[in-house]
Amino acid sequence: MADILSLFDMEDLLPIVARLTDEYTSKESSSVTFERARKLMAAVMYAMAHFETRNTSLMGQNDLSAEEVYKLGYEAVLLKVDTVKEKYKKLMTFFDGYNNRNYKDTVEKAIPGFFKYYDPKFTPMDNIITMDYPVFKLNMKLEGIDLISQYIDAIWNEQVYLQAFSREYVVSKLKEFHPKYEREFINLKEIFLMQLRGEAGGIETT
Repeated sequence: MADILSLFDMEDLLPIVARLTDEYTSKESSSVTFERARKLMAAVMYAMAHFETRNTSLMGQNDLSAEEVYKLGYEAVLLKVDTVKEKYKKLMTFFDGYNNRNYKDTVEKAIPGFFKYYDPKFTPMDNIITMDYPVFKLNMKLEGIDLISQYIDAIWNEQVYLQAFSREYVVSKLKEFHPKYEREFINLKEIFLMQLRGEAGGIETT
């Protein structure tokens, strides 16, 4: 978690958790399960950690309450959700799944599912989807909107790279790797690069 959390004790966060509990249960219950309470505490900590991403100029102030930090952090999470949604919409204006079923389903169906079910207030740390299309250098220590943001960035960069070549050429190289590559759970950029290296070095790669 971010350093901002070191400024507060757990007791400082309990009133925020209590308020979230009331909102979560619509004040119809005075108690929640231990697991739900743990998740609500994690939700508070997740939001507060995001305070630093938007409010670095306030970090030196010692008079900020836990509630104020939480509120500003939660607003930062909401802003990030909107920003990532917009990037995803732009990605979909040029996305090409190259006929690979897993790639298309992950980007065109699973990611929208993330945004549909993501709850930035009560479970902002949940990843929602399994991200079945493999990408590399993904920091799996990230959670929630932070992880999906990095995932979308990786797919965006991959698309930019692949589309520097003609679609026909990319598909031909993928077919050289596997005649039925469309059904494989593979990273297309990695396979494409492997085929290019084999072609340049005269190495048989299929």
